[in-house]
Amino acid sequence: MKKTLTVLAIGALSAAVGACNSSAPPLAPSAAAERATTGAAAQPGAAVAAKPGTMTIVGIVIQPDGEFDVLEAAVVRAGLIDALNGTKQYTVFAPTDAAFVTTLGVADEAAAIAAVNSLDLDTLEDILLFHLTNGRRNSTSVLAAPGYVMLNGEQLTREQLSAAGIATADISASNGVVHVINHVLLP
Repeated sequence: MKKTLTVLAIGALSAAVGACNSSAPPLAPSAAAERATTGAAAQPGAAVAAKPGTMTIVGIVIQPDGEFDVLEAAVVRAGLIDALNGTKQYTVFAPTDAAFVTTLGVADEAAAIAAVNSLDLDTLEDILLFHLTNGRRNSTSVLAAPGYVMLNGEQLTREQLSAAGIATADISASNGVVHVINHVLLP
């Protein structure tokens, strides 16, 4: 019964996120099914992100769902693919394509990718590393803490994270946790 409720809750959350973003949900159906059968369903009261998933952070970002194309371009350009594909555990606050379009003030995803590609490499790395922190942090612990030191060395506060808006939480990767956010975090 609990597993069925978890599957229904995840399905409803995915549908709501998809409707808000007018694109496919950030999880492929196979990932959503895997997520429904791990984490919270495995241990009552445990966070969904507690058990590692089968895909790396990069695997989640590069899924052909059209949700993270700008982030993918930025990560590739900044040379962070290997780090985010490794075994070290990270928590990632992943901005959607729409978040980049809004933050960069451009017309569409293609223009956002062009803008990301034109950014100074140091600036791009600083922005991307402000979206990463060490360790697996589920949404409960993320929102309970007053802030975190991000990989660029700066402090991300709970208020900044709340202002960014978490669209989807606790996407479990083999090497961390991804939380989808609606705005790009700027250091």
